[in-house]
Amino acid sequence: MYPLDLFFRTGCTALLILLAVILIKNHRHRSSAILGGVFAMCIAGIYMLTITLEWGWQLLETPLNLLAAASPFIFWLLSKSLFEDTFRWKRVYVLVYVLYSMSGVVGNYFTFGDFRGIAHWFMRSDLAHDGLWLIPFIVINSALVVLALYVALKDWRVDLVESRRLARMISVSIGGMVILSVNAIEFINLGTARSGVMDTWISGFTFLLFLGICARYLGVLGSSPNQPALHVFPSRTAEEVDAEEGAHGAVVIGELRRLMEIEKIYREEGFTIRRLAEELGVREYQLRRLINGHLGYRNFNSFVNQYRIEEVARQLIDKETRHLPVLSIALDMGYRSLSPFNKAFKEIKGMTPTEYRSHYKRGLASSTPAAE
Repeated sequence: MYPLDLFFRTGCTALLILLAVILIKNHRHRSSAILGGVFAMCIAGIYMLTITLEWGWQLLETPLNLLAAASPFIFWLLSKSLFEDTFRWKRVYVLVYVLYSMSGVVGNYFTFGDFRGIAHWFMRSDLAHDGLWLIPFIVINSALVVLALYVALKDWRVDLVESRRLARMISVSIGGMVILSVNAIEFINLGTARSGVMDTWISGFTFLLFLGICARYLGVLGSSPNQPALHVFPSRTAEEVDAEEGAHGAVVIGELRRLMEIEKIYREEGFTIRRLAEELGVREYQLRRLINGHLGYRNFNSFVNQYRIEEVARQLIDKETRHLPVLSIALDMGYRSLSPFNKAFKEIKGMTPTEYRSHYKRGLASSTPAAE
């Protein structure tokens, strides 16, 4: 390893550890901050692994490999925590990690002859004699990154938070593509000698990148306000929106309420924000800004579902419509199938439509004797 390469790797490690400590210490109430800190430690583990191998500290090789191995898995969870407002920890995540880790253990054992290379197989690629056993590990590795990209991009159209929409397209997407590219290049070169010059260029680039990130955001991350923001990507305030849109914004909001509450435009199947923007005669980004700032919604689907589900709930118990099948009511509200409808109903009402209707009927039956 070249001295300059060693300097860059050491610098990257120090910056990442500092970033992780600040995130976890000052923002431990946020899942995304904890995952961000762990992800920074995973990347630091990759750099520390190369340094310890250079210095012959084999005692640290296995724990650092374990730490580095988690990076694609944590990257996926970090993406979910940043871009899903309803993100919650689930037991199935542990199962995914176990499957991913076991594929790495088996692949590295049959490729390298030991268990020490549990993690980033490209760190030991110059020792490889047969990389076929690593293919399942690499496939799961890449699949986790692709899933992270999917999470980042799937709700881009309906996201109402401008800063988060930008982050979806730049931060995670570019980061994911870089990881996939590295995976592909390293696997193609598996078993060949590494280029010291190329490693130095890559280390230098990442060092400058992390240095820039820390210089730009460390002051913000290090702050500890009395009332921390609820979200990583905060919504616009009504005052901020009014300063940009002026009096026209209030007119649009008034017309929006009329369309939703009186015209019930949300009943259209495949109703989109583009359709609503066209009806209001405004641009999509303006409508996103107004709904987010004035009405507080962070996702367009959540905004529409609130109207749809409230009307569904009324129809489920209204004497003129409570005999109708749940599917008929859902289709009439613009849903294309029962699955998204049931999910939206349970998120808002805390129970399924059938349970909601049965709960009302039981309450009605129990109150009948008292009424008599």
